[in-house]
Amino acid sequence: MEGMTLLGRLSIVGAPPPPPGTPSGELLRKSRAERTYPIVCRNLALPCDVSASILAAQLMARHQAEEIAREVEMIPLKGLHLAWKVYPSPELRDMGDLDLLVRRSRVREADGALRKLGYRPEVEPDRLDGSSLNAAVYWRDGGLPIHLHWHLSNASLPQFMVRMDLAEVWAEARGGTMAPHHLVVSLCEHALKHSFSELILLTDIEIASRGADWPRVADCARRWGLDRAVLYALVLLRDLMGVESPGLEALRARPLGGEGRLFLALARRRRWDGLSALGLLSMTSEKGRFVREALAPRREASEGFTSRTLGSRLRRAAGMVWRGLCRS
Repeated sequence: MEGMTLLGRLSIVGAPPPPPGTPSGELLRKSRAERTYPIVCRNLALPCDVSASILAAQLMARHQAEEIAREVEMIPLKGLHLAWKVYPSPELRDMGDLDLLVRRSRVREADGALRKLGYRPEVEPDRLDGSSLNAAVYWRDGGLPIHLHWHLSNASLPQFMVRMDLAEVWAEARGGTMAPHHLVVSLCEHALKHSFSELILLTDIEIASRGADWPRVADCARRWGLDRAVLYALVLLRDLMGVESPGLEALRARPLGGEGRLFLALARRRRWDGLSALGLLSMTSEKGRFVREALAPRREASEGFTSRTLGSRLRRAAGMVWRGLCRS
């Protein structure tokens, strides 16, 4: 845990350097897997060999987003927004695709705009706005893939306990930018979906939450059913990265429960993708419903799932558990 704590601290933008003589080779190697390598290099005052390529990708992404914004109203999400609006320099935040949010009522318009610009969907969708995954991937030669979202949550497990209000998000967005409290809560939901499996997810949350209006964040998180997700993020920020957020007090009203404590214990030590199921299970009192829908989703909830049969979903769950045990 000590090595991860040091790496965690060095994965915070603007963290002080470690004491002189601290070996950096292993820290840098691990930071690549955690996707915080450019940040760790900066904090160690070392040159970063990937800065130029990250900046080139970010410039391309910004150009693509501006081109699409001329055709349809959208809000940049995650990597693009964070790199240009939150991080001090875009080459600190890498990204593999371009996430854009459009209004659900304008999905067909967005699809037409992307096709006009030369993009094609990865899979030809029958009903673009009917999938439970709430997103579609578009490709164009020479550019980053576009991940077109019409909801903030892109779930592969049941999330009936989550109530993200898209009308509120659009109403409070300013200048094509999500409101700060919505950004923090949505980043925590996204990080939980990925089981907090990479430090970059916590790095994003930490820098986006600097100066946050925590009563407003807490109120939004509770209304959206995501107060537990935000609390998990802040506890892991404290335990893995040494950041004591003032938001901890605002989110501590509800006890964690057995599943929550187990999730955090595993997330601190075995940060692997399969943990999101346990984290989501801890957020609902309807445990039986969650398990039933995770293993055998209703027909209307199974659109977009790669594994739709009970047997295939059981095999997928077993595979995730096995991979996690091997990594631990």
